Amino acid sequence: MNQSSNMKRRVAVYVIGLFLYTLGIALTVKTDLGIAPISTFPYALSFITPFSFGVTTFFLTIAYILIQVVLLGKEFEKRQYLQIIVGILFSTFIDFSMMLVKNIQPEAYMSRMALLIAGSFVLAVGIVLSVVPDVITPPAEGAIGAIAKRLNKNFGNVKIAFDSTIVILAVIVSMVFLGHLVGFKEGTIISIPVTGFFVKWLLKAFKGKLEKICKM
Repeated sequence: MNQSSNMKRRVAVYVIGLFLYTLGIALTVKTDLGIAPISTFPYALSFITPFSFGVTTFFLTIAYILIQVVLLGKEFEKRQYLQIIVGILFSTFIDFSMMLVKNIQPEAYMSRMALLIAGSFVLAVGIVLSVVPDVITPPAEGAIGAIAKRLNKNFGNVKIAFDSTIVILAVIVSMVFLGHLVGFKEGTIISIPVTGFFVKWLLKAFKGKLEKICKM
């Protein structure tokens, strides 16, 4: 019974984290300063393919899973294939989060920048809450974790490098196929180190407490 109770708590924390993850993305979209780095590439792809933003995001989910399989080999747990289901849930949460923030329309530049920082923080909280319970790793974070493990590097630092790579790919795709940037502005660049800093700080400050809540 104890094990069942612990798993329920871990799943609850995980689902809350996944929702906050998408809410953070939705908030950065509303700033009109550029979307969250992790979403720039699939967003750009949605403009040059017949697929929607949600579908291109799901394609990236499959790519992230493949990265984990290749880097972790036998260490990749079979249950992590459920990340495919997480990808579907993630897309649903994105739509719901966008509906929640639809009336948020900051006009002043400083207000938009403040919302960007707030969105980056919410995104970081979502990342931490969805990673620490060790239920099903969010696909992107799973890929980052696999890279960090293989390179023996800090997760937060790898997160910054990974997000930077995604943004570079988005810029290349946008300029080559569209001739202009899509979803990428100064806010995207700012949010890369900001989100990475928040993730590192939150892990350092709250990882132990979260593990106690989940009784891992």
